[in-house]
Amino acid sequence: MEAYVLIKTSGGTARKALKAIKKMKGVKIADGTYGVYDIIAKVEGDDVAGLVVDKIRAIDGVVDTNTLIVAL
Repeated sequence: MEAYVLIKTSGGTARKALKAIKKMKGVKIADGTYGVYDIIAKVEGDDVAGLVVDKIRAIDGVVDTNTLIVAL
């Protein structure tokens, strides 16, 4: 199962959060963005629980996420 996670961070924490996200097992790619979200990550897992979204939410500076599960 794959998903894209759109991530908002609090002011000044995006770079540190991105560095931590890139090191996580299950994260295939993560990049900083400009716009409503600060980071986008492509994650992979055996099921919804394995998508590491809870671990991303626990990173210092992450204030909101939006998970888009790949369907097609």
